[in-house]
Amino acid sequence: MSETCTSCHAPIIWARSGTSGKPMPLDAEPGYSGNLRLTDGAFTVLSGAALADAQVCAEKLWLSHFVTCPAALKHRRRR
Repeated sequence: MSETCTSCHAPIIWARSGTSGKPMPLDAEPGYSGNLRLTDGAFTVLSGAALADAQVCAEKLWLSHFVTCPAALKHRRRR
């Protein structure tokens, strides 16, 4: 089920990191520029050869909404 970003109102979905379990908003639709593999609600970041292979195979890949949201800095937490 998708929601919308509270700032730009774009459709988003939530997924958890496969390593840390932290939630992150993703653009609701997969796209060619994505680098995240989504499996059972968890994402894995792909890079290098793994990313190239996924793109060649036309695998559905998602992109972090922080990359496309014009108000991304507003939502980042301070360290």
